Amino acid sequence: SINPSIYPQTAMPYRYSSTIFTMFLISQCSRLFHSLSPSLARRSICGIHRLQLSSKATIADIEFYNEQRSLKNIDEDSLKETISKIRSILGYDHYSVSLALMDDEEIQKLNMETRNVDAPTDILSFPMHDAIKPGVLEKPQFEIPDLYCLGDIMIDVPYVMRQCKEDEEWEYEDEDEKGVSAAMAEEFDAEKRLHMLLVHGMLHLVGYDH
Repeated sequence: SINPSIYPQTAMPYRYSSTIFTMFLISQCSRLFHSLSPSLARRSICGIHRLQLSSKATIADIEFYNEQRSLKNIDEDSLKETISKIRSILGYDHYSVSLALMDDEEIQKLNMETRNVDAPTDILSFPMHDAIKPGVLEKPQFEIPDLYCLGDIMIDVPYVMRQCKEDEEWEYEDEDEKGVSAAMAEEFDAEKRLHMLLVHGMLHLVGYDH
């Protein structure tokens, strides 16, 4: 299980010391974790391998980890493309994002450790930075690449598959409800619903709440 004291960004937004030395240590620890296993890397700061466009513009990576077995042949590139489009609309192309597709057991553990809810859920979002207001994040204090990260999104794929089946069997009649939740209730393909959940998750990473 995840110990929030070791991997703090999976439990809460990162709080950084004002010293350059501390920032350097965080950066180096992230690089070390990513040299180890993908599972451990996923729980560290979301990794960045930046594509240089010019001296002032970069596009950061989207890290993808498929750790579930319930839904086969998921189109990784399509999910990354959706994240990229949302990130561009939000104005954070130069910030990396980590997406992990997981099973019930691990999501339930994370939900308990971070929200004190002993049950699985469809999606968890862990922002890297505090928001000044919804959609506007505090700028990193130092020009260290690893700090330009929106955070982590974790989706429980079996949970989503069950939701799709339940929604298909239940006639949805709330015409007044709007937004992603209402749209998802009418989408019964689990993989398509993952894309819709990404909208929800990305908005949480930049400070929007329910």
